[in-house]
Amino acid sequence: MTGGPIAVAGVTVEPGERRDLAPSASESYTGDRTTLPLAAINGAEDGPRLFVTAAVHGDELNGIETCRRLLDRLDPAEVRGAVVVVPIVNVLGVQIGSRYLPDRRDLNRAFPGSHSGSMAARIARLVSDEVIGQSDAGIDLHTAANNRTNVSQVRVAVDDEVAQNLAVAFGAPFVLTAKLRPGSLRAAANERGVPVLTFEGGQPLRFDEDAIDVALRGSLRVMQRLDMIDEAPDPAHQAPMVLNESRWLRADRGGLLELHCGIGDRIVAGQPLWTTTSPLGAERASVDATEEGYVIGATTLPLVQPGQALLHVALPGDRLPAEDDPTDEEDDDPDVLDDW
Repeated sequence: MTGGPIAVAGVTVEPGERRDLAPSASESYTGDRTTLPLAAINGAEDGPRLFVTAAVHGDELNGIETCRRLLDRLDPAEVRGAVVVVPIVNVLGVQIGSRYLPDRRDLNRAFPGSHSGSMAARIARLVSDEVIGQSDAGIDLHTAANNRTNVSQVRVAVDDEVAQNLAVAFGAPFVLTAKLRPGSLRAAANERGVPVLTFEGGQPLRFDEDAIDVALRGSLRVMQRLDMIDEAPDPAHQAPMVLNESRWLRADRGGLLELHCGIGDRIVAGQPLWTTTSPLGAERASVDATEEGYVIGATTLPLVQPGQALLHVALPGDRLPAEDDPTDEEDDDPDVLDDW
């Protein structure tokens, strides 16, 4: 909870004030300083402290635009508590359009980081200390990995009831209970007792208006649920579908790919999922679903090889209560790169 002035990256932010900061995160080969752009909004009244981060992976851009629109909507005079928004965590990756840092490290495997480690470790430590550490909750915005797309979804820890309740308020169509990945921002926050929603939606290296809209609505709705603001947009979905375990389905044969379902679709046993055809059209191989599930991610490539991940399918759990339901008051494949 906040009350009175707050300190972020050594700068004091008074109640009713917004400060745009640029603490040093690293240096280039020439010694030029690389900064972490962030905005700290300290509301005029007391309340919880929320962080919103984006572009932990440098090619995941939807969150950057979501953060910009969120900051446009927030007036410090009308906020209770504080919001720290970091639209670009992986500044160096964004500059070169890469998921990774220039040394090929995945920043989302470097948390909580260290002051004297690799570039990734130092950036992660800065975010851990100045953004995550003093917060009561957080939202981390992602897209699918390269050559993939995700339906809008929120991922939360299996045993985190606070995060699950916030996920209902967020209003994405799906909530996936997902185990914590060591070294991820979400895992580091969990170690500090800070519940985090990981939003996934859209593709890398582009703006997806639908995913941005869901993320913006969701972020404002989480603030409303935390009693930080009075009004928020209607949710994108009233009662999100809860999904439990997930896995990628892979191609048995190579060739030209024709998918018979899309992200967000419900599939049932026996339903055709995809067909692969040789370039000459002589050989065809079709694959059907073996059980019920929901497609939460898919490849965007038209040409595939044997073993390539094509569809990310999650199994349904119990539907969470809708936002206005009074009862609400009381994959893990190693080469999946989404989130986490």
